[in-house]
Amino acid sequence: MKFRRDALSILMVAAMFAASVPRVASAAAPAATPVPDPRLASFAAAIDKARGEQVDALAPAGFEKVTAAFDEASKDAARGRNPERVRERIAEGQAALQSATLAAAATRQALSSVIKTREDTINAGAPRLAPDNWQKAAERFDQAARAVEKNDLKNAQKRASEAEVLLRDAELIAIKNALLTEARSLIAQADEQKVEKFAPRSLQAARRNLAQAEQEINHNRYDTSVPKSLAAEAVYEARHALYLARLVNTTLTKEKEGQAGTEELILSWEEPLRSLGTEMDVAPKFDAGMQKAMQDMLANAQQQRQEMRRLKQDLDDSKEQVAALNAEMQRLESRLGGVSQERIALQRRVDAQERLRANVAAVESSFTPAEARVYRQGDDVVVSLLGIKFPSGRSTIDAGSAALMEKVKRALALFGDSTIVVEGHTDSNGSDSTNLILSQDRADAVKQYLVKNFSVDAEKISSIGYGEARPVATNETAEGRGRNRRIDLVVHVNPAR
Repeated sequence: MKFRRDALSILMVAAMFAASVPRVASAAAPAATPVPDPRLASFAAAIDKARGEQVDALAPAGFEKVTAAFDEASKDAARGRNPERVRERIAEGQAALQSATLAAAATRQALSSVIKTREDTINAGAPRLAPDNWQKAAERFDQAARAVEKNDLKNAQKRASEAEVLLRDAELIAIKNALLTEARSLIAQADEQKVEKFAPRSLQAARRNLAQAEQEINHNRYDTSVPKSLAAEAVYEARHALYLARLVNTTLTKEKEGQAGTEELILSWEEPLRSLGTEMDVAPKFDAGMQKAMQDMLANAQQQRQEMRRLKQDLDDSKEQVAALNAEMQRLESRLGGVSQERIALQRRVDAQERLRANVAAVESSFTPAEARVYRQGDDVVVSLLGIKFPSGRSTIDAGSAALMEKVKRALALFGDSTIVVEGHTDSNGSDSTNLILSQDRADAVKQYLVKNFSVDAEKISSIGYGEARPVATNETAEGRGRNRRIDLVVHVNPAR
């Protein structure tokens, strides 16, 4: 009865396939396009499914018979052989697949430990990251699985133990390669370029972090958080060493050629600090080195941070007060049986402020830092145009400012029928009277530009020059003077909008 059920199963599976045998055209008809045999396609799908279940690895000898039967059936079908012969090959393959599946189940039971290790090794990417070690381990695992198929369990356990050691080695190497390859490559590059001669400390730091990362992996290969961080630091230090070596080598070469290499290098370091100081409204001096300038900027930054903390606390306190007042007003409204006119007026005011905040944020995001700075000044909005250009000592707007002025047009449109004051400002170069006249002329020029080109109502725009009287940065640096030469558009927002 068992044989009959098995035979019936094979026949039922075989009946599921139509002929993939190419049909031979008759002499009177043109050759037909070969139609794939669904029986072979189904057999191929069953083989793929078995591979997905690792039957090919757990029962390699039996699986080889399966693929051999499939190959023979495919060849027979391709040659137009008797369909009955194709069915026989498929039936043989199905029987072999059933046997291989049973053998794979036996291997899973006999070699459960090493199979788990093999899965860990595959998950670590060993076939790709440690191909040689993986190949050796896979061969030994194959020997163990074949021994199980032969029911030689003693030899199977021996080969499995050997495979487990090789698999663990392959897994460890794969994990290390995944995390450490970039750092190793950069350090090797640094060694090749003799970086240690010019940047020994940075290169030593890279090697130290790499060694610590490897030790962490050896200690616990499955917790990669610490070695990942160490490897990233090793990559940074190696790149840093390569950069420093190039920089030092270039500087020494210039010195040998009689150029001011060292001076140029130091000045290049000072430049970003000078720009940073200007942003912080500090005029850094480097006549005693960089330390004093950096201390001044650090003190300024600490002061700004303290001020930010204070403002944040004030804001939090204000929010709490507003929330408490809202709650009290709601209780009063509930007792009085309606919403008061004062409450409605207050809500309108709050809504107007929300719209204003949104509009200010939109305007601010439309300009780059080099083009303009946007900020609130009480109920007014100030658009400080840093990027607007005038020829030196003149008040004609440069044609290169057209794109910036288009952004100004879109910004002003958000504030509707508000009134605008155009303020002109200069740096401290030149006499007070010259600067005052120049700032007024430039403010007038911007006003006329807005009226003429953007149809701004002349009745709602005015202009005034302040000369050098209202600096926003130090006049002791070029960057600071550049910030002081500006046009400020002060928008008096209509509260009804």
